[in-house]
Amino acid sequence: MIRALVVTSILAADLLVASGANAQARMTFIPSVSFGAVYDDNVFAHTDSSAGQMFQVRPSFEGNYESPTMTLLGLYSFDMQRSNFSSLNTLDARRHALGEVRLRTTPRTTLGFSGRYDRSETPGDVNLDTGILGARRTAERLQVTPSMFHRLGTRTLMTAGYDFTTESLIEDARGTMHTGRVGVSREWSTRATLSATYVARYFVDGIDSHTSNAALFGWHYMLAPGTRVEVRAGPRVTSYRGLAPEVSAGFGRTTPRIRLGLDYWHGETIILGIRGPVAVDSGTVRVSWPLTRSLEFGTSAGISDVITLDQREAQVYRGTLISSWTPRGSMFTVAASYGIDYQQGEIRRNFSAEENVLRHVIRVSLTVAPRLSRSILPPEEAARAKGVLR
Repeated sequence: MIRALVVTSILAADLLVASGANAQARMTFIPSVSFGAVYDDNVFAHTDSSAGQMFQVRPSFEGNYESPTMTLLGLYSFDMQRSNFSSLNTLDARRHALGEVRLRTTPRTTLGFSGRYDRSETPGDVNLDTGILGARRTAERLQVTPSMFHRLGTRTLMTAGYDFTTESLIEDARGTMHTGRVGVSREWSTRATLSATYVARYFVDGIDSHTSNAALFGWHYMLAPGTRVEVRAGPRVTSYRGLAPEVSAGFGRTTPRIRLGLDYWHGETIILGIRGPVAVDSGTVRVSWPLTRSLEFGTSAGISDVITLDQREAQVYRGTLISSWTPRGSMFTVAASYGIDYQQGEIRRNFSAEENVLRHVIRVSLTVAPRLSRSILPPEEAARAKGVLR
């Protein structure tokens, strides 16, 4: 949910300040393969941890097409894995696919459609908003999001969108969340934008259903070039807990030397294997430093607190360190990362509620990714480039 709000804000800001488009179109295709060695000291995410070593091969295919009126993006990857645990040897340990289409139908209207699919033997990979851990079982997540952006005036933009999200553990409960939103944003000044958004959600888990309705009021402010702050808040009325607040806030700074992002969210979502919506408090910090043109270092940290309908509660603390090196002009990237997850409490009852789960993961990888790109000029410009027209 927080990602959907952030993406909508960025697209809305882009459309409010959009200028004339270049007539040139461009296609890019990036096939790649990554070879990785992984050490996981709690491979089954249990209190009685077992260490595992894995060798992974990840082929992926990425492409995009950009023209003055259309943008297409696509990515697909899957993991083949071999481990010291024979039960983890598989040619399909993880799948990931995403796609996005944006079509400018008129100078005032842009239609969008995005989709994402994840399948993993590690449920924590699929719990994108909370990072809740779970025993190794096949988990799936599908999200589909059509959207519309319409300019009502030079400084006013209307947005509308719908999210369909469904998550499931194989041979377990499936949870589905339908989210609809309609909003209006107005550029109050060259730096400030005000917004009002209505959000309706419908949760279905195969046994019961729940609804919620929220009115959110937002403020987006550019503190300086490359630096923004944003706050959204308002009341939410639910069928399962009555009146509750909903809040999201973010801060971002991008310069040639650092990229910084901070986000906070107090809201509701669904979690694999849990019936009904859950209340979430989540905070994340992400920092990356491009030390040179070839070397980059980054870190992130997050905290999530989750409460289920039957008052089970868990807190998850997670952190990541990552570095990558791409020789200048090369198609090779060497990366290394260290991640830590610490979970207090239990909401799935796959381990004792009095015990905690700690997990460390170290990964080193080599990626080969040739970039194939081509510019596509309109007929008249292509003829001029070839010297046919002058």
